Formats: sequence, structure tokens, C-alpha cells
Amino acid sequence: MTRLLLLIFIFSLISCGSKKVEVEQKKSMKDSSVKQTNVNPEGSALKWYDFDNENVDFVKIPDELKEISGITFTPDDRLFAHGDEDGDIFQLNPQTAQIIKRFSLGSMLVISGDFEDIAYVNDRFFMVESNGKLYEFKEGNSGRFVNYKTYKTFLKSSNDVEGLCYDSETNSLLLLCKGSPGEGFRRQKAVYSFSLSSMTLDEKPRFLIDLKSIKKNTIENEFSPSGIAKHPASGTFFLIAAVGNSIIELNKDGEIINQKDLPEKIHKQAEGIAFMKDGTLYISNEGKDKTARLVRYNMK
Repeated sequence: MTRLLLLIFIFSLISCGSKKVEVEQKKSMKDSSVKQTNVNPEGSALKWYDFDNENVDFVKIPDELKEISGITFTPDDRLFAHGDEDGDIFQLNPQTAQIIKRFSLGSMLVISGDFEDIAYVNDRFFMVESNGKLYEFKEGNSGRFVNYKTYKTFLKSSNDVEGLCYDSETNSLLLLCKGSPGEGFRRQKAVYSFSLSSMTLDEKPRFLIDLKSIKKNTIENEFSPSGIAKHPASGTFFLIAAVGNSIIELNKDGEIINQKDLPEKIHKQAEGIAFMKDGTLYISNEGKDKTARLVRYNMK
């Protein structure tokens, strides 16, 4: 009887161990599936563009915008851009990059600053300086000056804000920092959210991007983001890097879901990024010692 009970006990232990291994195997398979999905999910819009094509469409930007910084589209697909030192706003022809009109922030004299990017929200523009200061203004007639409002944030020059875009889902502006992500966030890049309801910047970053998760593909061995835009179809976010020559895609939770190389032959210094409502992607490139370029990628 004792021997029988001992055999039953041993069989019970073997059976439990087998079930435990089976559960762990299923859990491992599930975890593996999740990780694999995060690498290349169905929701990625980056795969819809051919960044390997060195014969991609591009046009030269006039010398007035040789140091082009940010670009944005209005809902009726009009393209606006600005330089990095003066408060001049240019409307450009998206096909030719020729200047349609130009208006300025200020009164009689154009204001100056370290302007980095621009976004359009409803019937107004927002422009950001590298120190996180925001400018709000309406569209002006050609050759005219327009009034503006400013909003100071807790960001500083050390944060080096480079990108700005509108997120309609949260009714907020997203500020992309090339420099310091903030205290306590080492080896990461931060994106902060500015609420257009309260007109204040959230204290905690909306996204934190772990640099270890980004493939380094150039001699600089860095990823220094210079622009951000929200894709009109997928709702994901595209970030470009002038230093690093890369473009990465974040989902709505800020996770990296895709990454592509930007051909250095085409993109000498990618600074601005924007989408037309049909998904056509535009990237503006500062001229450095040569002519600035406006590059267009059509959706596949």
C-alpha cells in the first residue's frame, strides 16, 4: 500500500511539472510573438515609402530659404515653411518649391530667434524656438506683418527643441527634444506634450525614446532628431534625424515600430517633415554650403 501511494505521488509530481513546462512554453511563445509584433507590426506606415530610391522626386528651394527649418501643411494642402533665424513665414508651391508669398511676425521689424519647427492647428500657426518658447499667430497677407502671442515653457536651450507637430487625438502640440530629455532620463530622447486646452506643457514626457533601441547607421553613430510629424492614415509618428540620417516610426504609445535609413546622397541635412492629407511625405533639407532641397515621397 505504501509503495502504491509513493508511485501515485511521483506520478502527480511529474504531471504537474509537465503542465508547468507547457504553460511556460506557451507564455514564452506569447512573449516572443509580442516582441516580434513590436518590431514590425501591421500598423506601420513607414513601409509604404521607398527610401531606397535614389531617384526620388526633389526640387531646389530658393536661396531665401537656404537655411530652411520647419515645414507644415494646412488642411487644404498648402505648404508653409520658415528659416531658423527670422520670423518670416513662406508659402511654397509643393511641386516646385517656388515662393508664393511671404509674411512676417512682428510690427514694422521682423522678429528674430532660433526657430526650429512649425505646425498648423485649425486656423492658426504655432512655431517653436529651441528653448521651448511657442509663438501663436494667424496667416498673413503677402508682405505684411502679423501679431503673435508667446507661451513660455519649462524647457530650456539645453533641451534643444527641434520638432513640432499637432496631435488631434489629444488636442496637443508635441515638442521633440534633440538635446537633454530632462532630469532623470539619461540616454533617451524626449517628446513633450503642450495642451491646447490649458495652454501648458505637461511635466512628464509624452514619449521617451531609448537610444539603445535605435539602429546606428552612419559614421556619426548617433540619432539626433530634427523633426516630427503625425501620419494622416495610421496615426503613428515619424521622426527624422539630420545627424544619423534615419527616420523612425513610433506608435501611439511611443514604441519604436519601424526604422529606415535616409539616403545621405539625397538628404544632406534633413530638418523638416510634413504630410499632405493623402499621405504624400515631404522632407525639407537645409542647404549647408549648397542648395536646400524639398524631397517628396509618394505612398506605395
